[in-house]
Amino acid sequence: MAEQTVNASQKQNNLTLKHRLGYGAGDMGGVITLIMVSSYMTRYITNILQVPYATLSILLLIWNIWDMVNDPLMGTLMDKAFAKSEGGRNKFRPWILWSIPLIVLGLIAFYSVPTTLGGMTTVILLFFLKIVYELGYTMMNIAMGSLLGVMAMNDVERTTLASARGMGSTLGMFISMFTIPQILGRLGETPRGYMVAAIVMAILGGIIIFIHYAWTEERALQVADDPTEEDPEASNVKFTDIIDVFKNNRAFLALCLHSIIFVFGQQLNGTTAAYMYADVFDNFGLMSYASTIQTVLSVVILLLAPQLVKIFGSTDKLIRICLIVGVVLLGGLYFLLQTGTVTAVMYLILSALGLGMANMAIQLQWGLVSESIDYNEYISGKRTEGAIYGTFSLTRRLGQTFSQSLAVLIIGWIGYNPELTNQGLSQSAGTIAGLQVVNILIPAIAYLLSWASFRFIWNIDNEKRAEISAWKYGSADQSDVDALND
Repeated sequence: MAEQTVNASQKQNNLTLKHRLGYGAGDMGGVITLIMVSSYMTRYITNILQVPYATLSILLLIWNIWDMVNDPLMGTLMDKAFAKSEGGRNKFRPWILWSIPLIVLGLIAFYSVPTTLGGMTTVILLFFLKIVYELGYTMMNIAMGSLLGVMAMNDVERTTLASARGMGSTLGMFISMFTIPQILGRLGETPRGYMVAAIVMAILGGIIIFIHYAWTEERALQVADDPTEEDPEASNVKFTDIIDVFKNNRAFLALCLHSIIFVFGQQLNGTTAAYMYADVFDNFGLMSYASTIQTVLSVVILLLAPQLVKIFGSTDKLIRICLIVGVVLLGGLYFLLQTGTVTAVMYLILSALGLGMANMAIQLQWGLVSESIDYNEYISGKRTEGAIYGTFSLTRRLGQTFSQSLAVLIIGWIGYNPELTNQGLSQSAGTIAGLQVVNILIPAIAYLLSWASFRFIWNIDNEKRAEISAWKYGSADQSDVDALND
């Protein structure tokens, strides 16, 4: 019976349509609320509540530090709570349910601060309401990401869920980016406008997150034996366990290096894209088409991802292929830029295709995070999805924080002069050359280094997958290894 279980888990995709839709709903609901904060918070705080920019900068610094610390702490808390529970089989789904009122009420309250308060009272209220929302969002996000590891039973299922998450995120972003401007356009950028937008996004996001809770299932925990019954040390989850993960888990180390490097390049490109379209090609309107091309490309690859994994053999190989294609396209674009033969349309197509291919590393990486969690349990005897996923989320925030600050400094270093743009004049040749380096060359190098982390540091192959599956579910014979290698 054990061997039959292993064979089924390795060779079949037993996820139902309900599982796939339910898992994708997590990022969809979360992103719907997150866009309200990430894209509109600054204008709301400064323009509506009249908070000075200097005060806001201090708030942002404290919030960013809290966000970075909050992720691994929340993940470890989930691990410790489950290790101390008696007979509970749902490790992450309860946290998703508990997060919904924090997200919904926190977001609505944040955008409902009375304009009559003013001064330090407004600042203090904003500070704590943002903490409430972020606590709920982190609770949901860490539980959702960790949930993949106990829903998927093999590489194909991991890729399927990662694809569902990418589709959900894409759809959630589209809904929020379309709906919020419509509400603010009708009601104006007023306290009432922002409050109504927050209410709509919070309630819609909360409903979709509840669907995520209701339609997902912690399947792996129902199959695997309870590790605490066999090894008392397995229940001894400590905050310092993550240090051992970095020391002993090469797969997780590869993912963290990839995350920091990739997000660094991605943020540099995103920050300077508007400058390329407006100042280099004098066609800012084309920028909207770039996102359309990337979205269509992402949707197509995500839909095909489970079949592509079967063709190429594993998710990490598919990611490497997407990364190297992206590097070649971006590298070729940079070379053409040096010859002066690139038109705005050529830049649009080549950069969108190159970035779209490279970005598949982000869309598909979630299955590999789950795989590194299985590997860590295999080598350490401890199941710590929460701490590992939380720490991985921290590496993404580190890359974002560093690159956002550096991008702003680089734009000044290369001599960008906004007055020239305001007067309809061109930037200097040196400034344009600098923009090309930051927008295309550095991201291409970052994506190449990301590829290298999977090629030379990632150490889970199909033989190792069969060993982990045999250890986790029972026993496997050589036919299981052969099936994974086919």
